Order: sequence, then C-alpha cells, then structure tokens
Amino acid sequence: MPDALDRLILRMQHLDARARVGALDEANAQKLAYSEFGTINEPPRPTLSAATDRNANAIRHATDRKVAAVVDGKSKQTGQDILADVAADLAEEVQNEIDGNVPPVLAASTLAARRRRGNASERTLVDTGDMLRSIKVEAKRGDGGWPDE
Repeated sequence: MPDALDRLILRMQHLDARARVGALDEANAQKLAYSEFGTINEPPRPTLSAATDRNANAIRHATDRKVAAVVDGKSKQTGQDILADVAADLAEEVQNEIDGNVPPVLAASTLAARRRRGNASERTLVDTGDMLRSIKVEAKRGDGGWPDE
C-alpha cells in the first residue's frame, strides 16, 4: 500500500512539463524579434520581454499556487495543464503589449507608407495585425525538445 511519500512522488511526476509563448511561426517570430531588439532602421519596441518582466511575480505566484494544490492533493492538474494556464495569461499580456502602441512613435516616412496602402493607423506594432494574432501558447509533458528545435 502506497504511503504519503509514494503518493507525493506520483503527484510530482505529473508536474514534469514545458511551455512556451510567442510567435511560433518563423515569419512572425522574426517580426517579434525585430520589435524586441530593433533593427538598423527601427528602434527596439520590447513586447515579449516587457510583458514577461512586468508579470514575473504574478507568473511565479500563480505557478506556485497551482503546484502547491497538486502537492497537497487538492488538484489533479498536470504540469502541462498548469503551465498552459499560466502561459495563456502571459500570451494575453504580450498581445496587450503589442496592441498598446509601444513607443517611440512611428517615423513620418512609415506613416506615409501606411497611408499609401490605405492604413491610417499610427499604432506602432499593429500594421497588418499578423504579429498580434500570431502569439500562441504551446505546453507539453516532459522536458524533451520542441519539434522545431
């Protein structure tokens, strides 16, 4: 008959998981990297790092609470479930950051090019909306690599 330690070990095995948040397709991942670090012609407009930094404590606390509930036997969530939930919250914050008109303002030449294409928006990171819509979450069991690594 399993004792309390055996049950704890079994619960802990269900917590082995990984998650990632970001633009998981190559084209939008490149756009996200350009916005994060800037280019020769464009200044950096951090979004992923800004959202992660701003929410680091909330992410840690949410994860700690959910793991503690599993360890205490009050929850049957797996690590994958826990990380998927927490990552979904972070993904929403990243989208809010992208949609939040990250400074600095757009150059006059960029605004003119947008107007020629029929887009009068002055929002910095939302031209087509592709990058905003590309923010996804992946969570999986185990610590093995992702298929695209």
